[in-house]
Amino acid sequence: MIYREVGQFKTSYTADEAIFPIRQDRWLAFAALAIAYLVIPAVGSEYWLLTIMIPFLVYALAALGLNLLTGYAGQVSLGTGGFMAAGAFATYKLTTSFPGINIVVILIIAGLLTALIGVLFGFPSLRIKGFYLAVATLAAQFLPHLGVQQIPVVLQLQRLGP
Repeated sequence: MIYREVGQFKTSYTADEAIFPIRQDRWLAFAALAIAYLVIPAVGSEYWLLTIMIPFLVYALAALGLNLLTGYAGQVSLGTGGFMAAGAFATYKLTTSFPGINIVVILIIAGLLTALIGVLFGFPSLRIKGFYLAVATLAAQFLPHLGVQQIPVVLQLQRLGP
């Protein structure tokens, strides 16, 4: 940060471990939330919201997940995009297959399906680390992509029949 916390003393450990221990940080967070919830929906056009804000929020969420994995757990992941693709594809297929279901329910089911895929890749990778973990997560990057590429071929073969 550019500023220092001079004159803002903490009197307890709880106050020191707060999410925003500095007064300026709290005001900046409240201002950012006010802009996000009030200004952007009021001012933004449909084009701006769909082409800039939604991809920004999707990539920010992926970056937060990767930050948790790499920053806090110290693990290397090259498969974040594959899990994003699995979640996006699950959401797409559920939305097009069941158009009458609420989008919140679809997102929860798609999240559970993506978590299942993560567990399927995670259990074999529990005991490995370093380079081998990076290679295992790289496989997680390419297998959903390969599966999405092969689905149209399988559907065409099913239509042809025996």
